[in-house]
Amino acid sequence: MSDPTGADAPDPARPDDARPDDARPDDARPDDTRADDPGRGATDPRAADHDPPRPHPVDAGWSAPGPDDDLADAVAPGVAVPDADAALELMLRLVGPERAGPPALWFALLDGDRRLLPVVLPISEVPLRPDAAAARQVVHVLASVLEREPSGGSVVVAVVRAAGGDHGSFERAWAHALLLAATDRALTVAAVVAVGEHRARVLPV
Repeated sequence: MSDPTGADAPDPARPDDARPDDARPDDARPDDTRADDPGRGATDPRAADHDPPRPHPVDAGWSAPGPDDDLADAVAPGVAVPDADAALELMLRLVGPERAGPPALWFALLDGDRRLLPVVLPISEVPLRPDAAAARQVVHVLASVLEREPSGGSVVVAVVRAAGGDHGSFERAWAHALLLAATDRALTVAAVVAVGEHRARVLPV
């Protein structure tokens, strides 16, 4: 005869081995696993396998969500970039407050009429010494985008660091590496500029 107070009724919070779905001792859960099962909540190790990130330009237009969310307020696609001074002004507007950040490279693509395409590639935290393989890979990506343009095009490069903005060793080294890679890939470089927190200038190409 059962206790009318329910003292001998099964407690669902305690293991009772009495549920029809019990698959192992002390299983009081309806999912056939114990709360202390080491497999509970484990993730598939294959989920961690993925390719390392590769540089890719923002080429869907300023209105698309993503890393270029604030570019619409900086400059509109289609603006003319007729010379190196205009290229410097363009990159200053695109880089914005990032000019005070860690070393970075910024690339903006122009069409055959030297008008800004909606394609910008920022690469942050680059090493102080240029990597030739990395320079070739970036140039390859940019050249591949321009190959889809019927009138061809060119690229504007900004070498950015907070203490830069002049013809320093960091700026010279990265400019040289990128120009070599661009020459090998037949990519036209419209201008290379150095951008720092408090100064900026056009570098010789």
